[in-house]
Amino acid sequence: MKGYKGRLSMVITLTVVSLILAFGSPCFSQHPREGGFWGSDSPAFEGDEPHKSIEKREKIRKRIELIRMWKLTEELDLTEETGAKLFPILHKYDEKWMELHKKRRDIMSQLRKALEDEATSGETIEAAMDNLEQNASAVSDLIRQQRKELKGILSPRQQAKFILFQRQFHREIRKIIGEARERKVRARGEERKAWKRRHDRPETD
Repeated sequence: MKGYKGRLSMVITLTVVSLILAFGSPCFSQHPREGGFWGSDSPAFEGDEPHKSIEKREKIRKRIELIRMWKLTEELDLTEETGAKLFPILHKYDEKWMELHKKRRDIMSQLRKALEDEATSGETIEAAMDNLEQNASAVSDLIRQQRKELKGILSPRQQAKFILFQRQFHREIRKIIGEARERKVRARGEERKAWKRRHDRPETD
């Protein structure tokens, strides 16, 4: 019964997230796996002015962060005291994750551009790959740092639940974002077809 309640609660959570995304009418221009949703360096909504795009994304990010806090409190059975210690730490590491993801995207972009140019030297390409390796190492270090801090707050069982929750939560968020984007694209396609049908219709006396 406990497992069923956990799954049901996750469904409710994801339904709320879906509503948030639907009312926000997002059409994410970055692939979710590239950090688009959690990133802060490029527009998240096609067709919007940059400053409005950032504002919309930030509002949605904050709402999803609140949902994550609520869900974690339930899943880990957190006391008020433990939650007050945990959530500032998670926020701190979220900021660090975003910074590393942004650096990784920049390095990958540099690497792609380097490969497109036949004149790029091997040393330049190797330097970019070294930067990519350093970024991966920084991510590993950050994981260890976060776990060390969590050990002082959460029990081993709570730590394990946290790891599983994070993986599932972000997987579902990426899925929802992808589906929302696909729905938006399909809706625009239907609008174009309807417009074409109206304007291509022959006139009658």
